[in-house]
Amino acid sequence: MTNMPQKHVSLLCLFIPDIVVLPLILFEAFVVVSGIEISKNVKQDIFFEIVEPESLRYTFKVRPAQDFGVYFNEPLQNVGLVISEPHHGCSAPINKLELKNNVILVERGGCSFLTKCIQGEHVGALAVIVADSDIKNDEQYIEMIDDNTQRNCSIPAMFLLGKDGYMIRQRLEAHGLSRAIINIPVNITMVPLQQQKQPPWLIW
Repeated sequence: MTNMPQKHVSLLCLFIPDIVVLPLILFEAFVVVSGIEISKNVKQDIFFEIVEPESLRYTFKVRPAQDFGVYFNEPLQNVGLVISEPHHGCSAPINKLELKNNVILVERGGCSFLTKCIQGEHVGALAVIVADSDIKNDEQYIEMIDDNTQRNCSIPAMFLLGKDGYMIRQRLEAHGLSRAIINIPVNITMVPLQQQKQPPWLIW
């Protein structure tokens, strides 16, 4: 650099800022388009465990709704996970007395995710879990967003894989049960992978 003519040094200094700034501008554009910029606000996946019946004693992963609902104020211990009737949860459930003070399991479809959450809140549910209607879905989590109706829901709402929802309903029906007993959320951060009791039909 010491041997470079002065005019070349000046030109180099003139272009360095553009060389540095352009990648920064492009990166910021990528961040905005890809959604990375708001990733700090994205709710993290949580887990719940089924305590009863024994045939469902596994730990399940759910994805919280991103722009409606709330997080758990405290963990819920030994509460019911009750299947809504009708399953879609779009209208006032006929088993509303069973749903009160429990977590509702509903099925995707028929109305917005937000409507399902609001229906659950109206009957006094503690939270709503929406299982995908695709019973073969064992890996694709859907981001639950609001429906632009300017409404809100004041209980937690979460998305469950369709395969998990199907297996839970199937095994409850096989035992003649309308509910499971669960703990939600549970912290598995310090639990070794081999001790997490994942459902045998899934791979996290």
